[in-house]
Amino acid sequence: MKKNWELTLSEGIKKISDKSMTATDWINSIFERIDFCEDKIHAWAFLDKEVAIQKAKEIDNGSFIAGPLLGAPIGVKDIIDVKQMPCEGNSPILKGNIPKEDAYCISKLRQSGAIIAGKTVTTQFATGDPSETLNPWNSLHSPGGSSSGSAASVASGMIPAALGSQTGGSVLRPSAYCGIIGFKPSYGLISRSGVIEVSWTFDHIGILSRSVEDAALLLKYLSGPDDLDETTQGFEPLIYGDFIPKKPTLVCYPKKDIAKYADPEVTRWVDEGVEKLKEKDIQVDEIDFPIDLQRLHDTHRMIMGVDAASYHKDSFSKNADKYRPVIRALIESGLNTSSINYARGLKQRNRLIRDMEKLLNHYEFIILPSFQDPPALVEESTGSAFFNEPATQPGLPAITLPLGRGDKNLPFAIQFIGKRFFDYPLLENAAWCEKELDWTSQIVDF
Repeated sequence: MKKNWELTLSEGIKKISDKSMTATDWINSIFERIDFCEDKIHAWAFLDKEVAIQKAKEIDNGSFIAGPLLGAPIGVKDIIDVKQMPCEGNSPILKGNIPKEDAYCISKLRQSGAIIAGKTVTTQFATGDPSETLNPWNSLHSPGGSSSGSAASVASGMIPAALGSQTGGSVLRPSAYCGIIGFKPSYGLISRSGVIEVSWTFDHIGILSRSVEDAALLLKYLSGPDDLDETTQGFEPLIYGDFIPKKPTLVCYPKKDIAKYADPEVTRWVDEGVEKLKEKDIQVDEIDFPIDLQRLHDTHRMIMGVDAASYHKDSFSKNADKYRPVIRALIESGLNTSSINYARGLKQRNRLIRDMEKLLNHYEFIILPSFQDPPALVEESTGSAFFNEPATQPGLPAITLPLGRGDKNLPFAIQFIGKRFFDYPLLENAAWCEKELDWTSQIVDF
């Protein structure tokens, strides 16, 4: 029988609903697990233990109207504003910053009955400099970034689900490195208001969990239009029916493009995953990716650098010495990029959006690796977003599923990219693969 801290989000909510577990039982078990694991992982920037336990007690006493996420503990990446909790972005520049209001996505969670357990560690300003968080499966190696604390906390059982953000690969890659589910929704589905910006063009809020069902559940109650983020408006809202795993029938795989740029071990694991899909009578067509992946990557970094420079310009002019090397280099490159090159990059992005839409009008999803190389040593790198940017740049939904663990006990994973605003069908396909192919998350056993 599972201990309370081992429950997935959906399992825990069901147990509260049928009164076989209280919200207080769940949150107390979570904090006991955090007490056991945190010194080994360093996933949390701030814990709100007393307030979280008090809210759980109020739920049990009937002080809250029942909501779809009632009593569910959630971790929140420390670039997202949570009222009366520090939001420091792992930077001395924001030391002591305590927001007076919740980010829009946090207000949506609270309205649904969730409990915010605390803030998870991010790399500095959600870019590429390693954070203090360690990979739960092998502490010598990176948990990925920038949602490092969110991924590691979920993988080690310290929280059933957490929010992260992705500008390149910061939800998908750390989820893959830590052997859990990572989901980046379509651009515009979840508001970014109240979130420290990296790139207006590319920033997404994402979900890290231990089941695809949990990602679908959270998406349903996080998405929606927000007056403070115009990217969430101007399109029809998604229709969320019953969540039923659905077998995919026709997908595509740019095998030659992947072999050109991925580590051979990464390629082997993904190729084996593709073969398992074929064994289940799923048609997998080998294709040429619409654009050279290196060119896509170079353009992505250029646009991201200009956007980051625009956001950080004033602060950087006063505090350049407080920016760590990777983000400093990103901002400096943005400051030195010409408007002509930036415009050319945006034009290329528009072509990519068109070409990906054309491809995904025919296929249910595109298969890519979740990362380019296995996790580096923790002090060296958080990894490359190379194979995540094809979803991030055009704003497409993407999910990573764990395939298993290889040398050094480190996880490997597979990524599916779907059509924009077809998030639910992608999640249903992923849930089928999760169940039928046993591509499931596991909790680290310390």
